Amino acid sequence: MTQEPNKAQKAAEETEPANFEALMSDLETIVQTLESGELSLEDSLDSFERGMELAKQGNQILDSAEKKVEILLKKQDGSVQETPFESEDTTS
Repeated sequence: MTQEPNKAQKAAEETEPANFEALMSDLETIVQTLESGELSLEDSLDSFERGMELAKQGNQILDSAEKKVEILLKKQDGSVQETPFESEDTTS
C-alpha cells in the first residue's frame, strides 16, 4: 500500500528552487520555521526531510561549480594550477 504524500511533500514537488540562491532562501526559511518550535512533530519531520533534500541539491550545485572552476583554471599543458579560494568572510 502506497502512502499518500503530505502537504509539505506536495508543495516541495511543485516548487523546486530555480537556482542556488532560491534554494538557500528556501533552506533558511525551513530552518527558521523549525527553530520557531511551532510545528507539530510530523510537520517538523517533513520540513527537516525537505531541508535535507535541499542541502543535498545545494551540495551538488556547489560540486558542479567547483568542477567548472577547476576546468577553467587548467593550464594549456593540462595541469591544474591550485589557487586557494579566498572567501570574503573575514569574521574568523
